[in-house]
Amino acid sequence: MNKKLKIFLLVIQLLGVGISLYFKIFLLTVALVLILTFNLYIFFKWKKIKMKNNFILRTFVCSDIILFCFFILMFRMIQIQLFDSKNYKEAIKSQTNIVKNEGGERGNIYDNKGKGLAYSINMYELSVDPKRFVESEKGDEALKELINKKYIKGNYRALLKNINRLGEQKRRYKRLNRNIDDVEKKEVEEILEKYGIKGKNIIFLEMRKERRYYKSDIYFFLVGNIGFKNGTEKEGVFGIEYLYENYLKGEKTSKIISGIRSLGVGLPASEARTKVNLNGMDLHLTIDNDLQYILNDEVEKQYKKTNAEEAYAIMMDPTTGKILATSFFRKNKKNVANPIFQSQIEPGSVFKPLVIAAALNEKKISKNTNFDIGNGTIKKYNHTIRESSRKVKGILSTEDVLKKSSNVGMVLIGDRFTNEEFDNVLTSFGLYEKTDVDYPYEKTARHILPKNWHGLKKSTMSFGQGIAITPLQMITAFSAVINGGILYQPYLVEKITDRDGLVIRRNLPIEKRRVINPNVSKQMREMMELAVLEGTVVKAQVEGYRVGGKTGTAQYSENGRYVKNEYLASVVGFFPVEKPQYTVMVVFFKPQGDAWYDKSGGTAAAPVLGEIVKRVTKLKNIYSQSIENIKVQGKKQSFRNLENQEEVLIMPDLKGMSAREVIEIFKGSNIELEILGVGVVQEQFPEPKKEILDTKKIKIKLN
Repeated sequence: MNKKLKIFLLVIQLLGVGISLYFKIFLLTVALVLILTFNLYIFFKWKKIKMKNNFILRTFVCSDIILFCFFILMFRMIQIQLFDSKNYKEAIKSQTNIVKNEGGERGNIYDNKGKGLAYSINMYELSVDPKRFVESEKGDEALKELINKKYIKGNYRALLKNINRLGEQKRRYKRLNRNIDDVEKKEVEEILEKYGIKGKNIIFLEMRKERRYYKSDIYFFLVGNIGFKNGTEKEGVFGIEYLYENYLKGEKTSKIISGIRSLGVGLPASEARTKVNLNGMDLHLTIDNDLQYILNDEVEKQYKKTNAEEAYAIMMDPTTGKILATSFFRKNKKNVANPIFQSQIEPGSVFKPLVIAAALNEKKISKNTNFDIGNGTIKKYNHTIRESSRKVKGILSTEDVLKKSSNVGMVLIGDRFTNEEFDNVLTSFGLYEKTDVDYPYEKTARHILPKNWHGLKKSTMSFGQGIAITPLQMITAFSAVINGGILYQPYLVEKITDRDGLVIRRNLPIEKRRVINPNVSKQMREMMELAVLEGTVVKAQVEGYRVGGKTGTAQYSENGRYVKNEYLASVVGFFPVEKPQYTVMVVFFKPQGDAWYDKSGGTAAAPVLGEIVKRVTKLKNIYSQSIENIKVQGKKQSFRNLENQEEVLIMPDLKGMSAREVIEIFKGSNIELEILGVGVVQEQFPEPKKEILDTKKIKIKLN
């Protein structure tokens, strides 16, 4: 090859390098540079060689061929390391990286004392890889022991045959048991380790989270539950679980770690970063599990006794709006709505305290205003309104109207309001708006403007018919009547915390507005206490305790018509009267009985209030207002006033009292008290009515 041709080829190659650089074809540039370098080397090398010895010439040719191969290898290395490195890295990752999806635990739900009402536990699925199983030496022995110890159900030979058949088909998965708990997991792992197959994915455990509910028969319709709604992840579908889903749900993330992909084992030196805490938040409810149990127990007993179609109850702190307990029963199991928040009822006579309180507050009446109800009937717009009892007639004071639950008296009180004023009363008590309780799908009343009321509308509403509200609206408004006059927003969740106990959000009592003045509230408490002592709520009396309340017996309506002999019996009460701590509403829907009296609020509902008061006062150590003290010569006397040792001391009957009440009775005496157990007094020594003048020690056993 002549010199000019060689120079021409070198120029062409240089031009190619320039063009590849211009068009940014860098891999071609590298190839051309390497070829150019090789050609320059050959050009100058052979230019200097003058010898013509064939052996030496063949040696130089072979070395040039080797050098050319080296340049090809260099080109390939540059291509892999610089230009194709990303593709190779991805290929390596696809073969060695393990993707692990992680999700935080769902938050727990507690009552106000920390009792878990909804929580997540670890459950495990025991499975086998048939392909690996048939290749293992000890898999069949481990399987046999797992079956013998009842961790796997089934016949050993039949199951072994099935797994071997699946293994021959190269199948990779068969579930053996899906409900292994933490204790069983540890024992299963010991068996797998014993046969040397733990961690080899021959027989293995896979963890899952399972939601559990405490006493779901009591809390199901309040706490709610989780289920599949829009995707593959479970989420809250109703109740508290649904409303607070964004707080309760744990966060989801995934991380990539290097390891042995086929075994799913990460390398010890691999780095993987993830968020520190993926867990959901915990909810702390205002619900008191002890009060919930009492309320549920008493309502259930009366529900069965009256053979009612439905029964529901709610307990609230009237001074804050905290909902302390809820309960309901129904025969129609297909209906999953919670009637306390989502069903409307005609409240009946339990509504009367609201109207009377508003009339007192607006000075339209006084506590002693008299009303002539005649023979117990009144005619309004060609419709006769009657008393529920024939004994109610003549002249009644405001106090008597409430105590005897006079319908005619309430109509006369309602007449003192214009339609607009009466409508304002209902608005003030929040009966036309949602309470804004933190429970989903709360129902609100339909607001018919006063100008569209028919003639009887105001008259019937004055005694609780012709208006539909939820039980929650009723008890919230009633609480405003007896708590000093403040309408509070009810709530179920007291606070939200993270897993370290740090409070993320706290719900505090919210005062919506003042509806009546404190003096009117005090009068209403006194009048409703009289209703318990002498009126329609007499069956709610509890000896030694001041209880107030009002019963209701509303006609049951269906498709806009009242059904004969079917009623809604209810009671709303509170205690202690002087400073209310608890408001209770109990409703029985269509209670059964031989006579109207058996279906009324005074008979069907009032006794439940009394039983609840008895149990709650003992549970919460609320002292009786008339505790039986030590008797001295027939007179009630406390030990602190005993000076004369010649007087006869009589041992009182302590059964049913709390430890605090017993200590208070003997406070200041020289008698030693030995108190065993917790609860209320079950046994005592000395016995009641025994002389204890020389007694130095009294033994009390609580249960």
